[in-house]
Amino acid sequence: MKNKLFILGWDNALVSDIVENKVHPAYLAMLAEVDPNLHARWTLDDTVSMQGEQPEKIWQSFCELLGDEKGRRAREIFYQTYRRLPLPPLTENALPFLRKLNACGCVVAVVSNKTQKILEEEIRMRKLDGLIDIAIGTTEKEEPQGTVGGYDRRFNSRIELLNEAIEEWPDAEEVVVIAGSGYAEPAYVLGVSRFEEASAPVFDWIAGELAEPVSASAPSASGFMTASDWRDDLL
Repeated sequence: MKNKLFILGWDNALVSDIVENKVHPAYLAMLAEVDPNLHARWTLDDTVSMQGEQPEKIWQSFCELLGDEKGRRAREIFYQTYRRLPLPPLTENALPFLRKLNACGCVVAVVSNKTQKILEEEIRMRKLDGLIDIAIGTTEKEEPQGTVGGYDRRFNSRIELLNEAIEEWPDAEEVVVIAGSGYAEPAYVLGVSRFEEASAPVFDWIAGELAEPVSASAPSASGFMTASDWRDDLL
């Protein structure tokens, strides 16, 4: 079996309805305190429009809109609320799919535009650190590095996440991306082997295509590693 790298989206891919159940309520709680007028007009579509943007860019825009003091308070309320709300369940078939990837010796990377710290917290909360080899969230920087010219920031943020995952397992003979539709074009630009939009039927379908035994070159599933961990391990 080829040495396969699977790059999986976290938000609304492996984990279902996270925008509706955590992100949107966190924005509403935040705006209710710092800007009641904007809170009255804020819709789910407004929240969805923020997805794919780097967190630092979002908070910079709120500081510009509300002023630095309210902008900092807005960020504090958002993350307090977000962490307090329960994490939605995994998408149907996601857990059996992850187990099949592990059994087949595939390398599994998870990507998300949320901060690295929160991504790691949520993976551990779902007790998936034994099934995920690489976790890549965003760092606290204003602009993505190594982006592709001519595309907007959301595209560049996603292409950077995918590219970092690929760089962390350079020996992969095949790279498969299964994530939300926003990752489709970045995946094609990077020339990955295959892209599928994440869903319960897709997880079941691709799991059925995989064959054991375990590949000797794949890492053991003893817990996920961040990008810096992989670099240290490869030196």
